[in-house]
Amino acid sequence: MSRVAIYTRVSTKEQSTETQVVQLTAYCQSRGWTDVAVFRDDGISGVRDNRPELDKLRERMLHGEFSSIVVSKMDRLGRSLGMILRFWDEADSAGARVIVIDQGIDTSTPAGRLQRNMLAALAEFERELIMERTRAGIARARALGKKFGAPRKISESVAREVRARRGRGESLRSISQGMNLKLGGVRSVLRRDVSGGSRAHRLDGGVPRA
Repeated sequence: MSRVAIYTRVSTKEQSTETQVVQLTAYCQSRGWTDVAVFRDDGISGVRDNRPELDKLRERMLHGEFSSIVVSKMDRLGRSLGMILRFWDEADSAGARVIVIDQGIDTSTPAGRLQRNMLAALAEFERELIMERTRAGIARARALGKKFGAPRKISESVAREVRARRGRGESLRSISQGMNLKLGGVRSVLRRDVSGGSRAHRLDGGVPRA
């Protein structure tokens, strides 16, 4: 057994990595692993892929310095399956195994590789679900008349109709719905009329181009 790396992380400064260090050090000692490097990310969220100590560990691991990476739980490495699996892939390419003691995972064993493949399948399933929900949401929005893409300019002829409808006492919402314009665009036309501004407006109520 060559050198082992211990990685610990807590999300807030009020927490401490000491408990994890004690647990992981005892685990290594029970197996006779004495050449151990410790990496601690204190107060670093697991949603961040780049963390000071994890980055150092990763760099040294990729140079072949460690044969094993030991953590207490999978979420110490990351809060998403994607992060965890990317690290495991990097470790595998560097010839290092990952040991997660609380879940009993060792990526060098057949059972560990099976767990890794199951997690990869779950991650792919999760990605497909997100894509499916996104497509369904866009389809529903389009069915309700929502427009996608860059905002269009309100032409002078459209602006004249907005002003005419408003002059007849029509409400802003009625004008917006009847002309398929954003409410902010209707307001922009009328507001800039009052201020004497340009007659070229954007549907989103943005500042007109010069």
